Amino acid sequence: MVRLSKGIEKKDKKTIEEILRSSDFFYEFEIEAALKIADETLRDGMEKSGYHWMKVIDGDSFVAFANYGRDDFSVHSWELYWIAVHQNSRNKKLGTVLLEAIEDDIRKSGGKILWVDTSGRPLYASTESFYLRNGYTLQASLKDFYGPDDPKQIYSKIL
Repeated sequence: MVRLSKGIEKKDKKTIEEILRSSDFFYEFEIEAALKIADETLRDGMEKSGYHWMKVIDGDSFVAFANYGRDDFSVHSWELYWIAVHQNSRNKKLGTVLLEAIEDDIRKSGGKILWVDTSGRPLYASTESFYLRNGYTLQASLKDFYGPDDPKQIYSKIL
């Protein structure tokens, strides 16, 4: 049985790292950044840190998570910082379940637009397809943003 849970606990940090490493999608500095965000959230709480977390529990296992927050420079925009599903749990539509729950949470908080940044490397073709299938529109592509031949793809969805 799949269930969603808001927030993270100290014990979740190791699993967050395992989920990110399992995908082989992320640079080391990106994984370190996610863990710093987790530390800040654990230290200051979701409201004070501005980092909201949602996780997917499948049976007894924590298998996916997302991290998102309100954009401080907008009256209604939110940003999805991370969404990741453990490699062993992919192709079960857990990413879609998680994304829909985040969108609902943002709507309840008065948010109107969710912005997503992702890589445009060929490795990320399935990620870009995921966002398109879920109603997101490509708004911009920033050439060589993350590195040579690694553009930043900016998607959004009006909620």
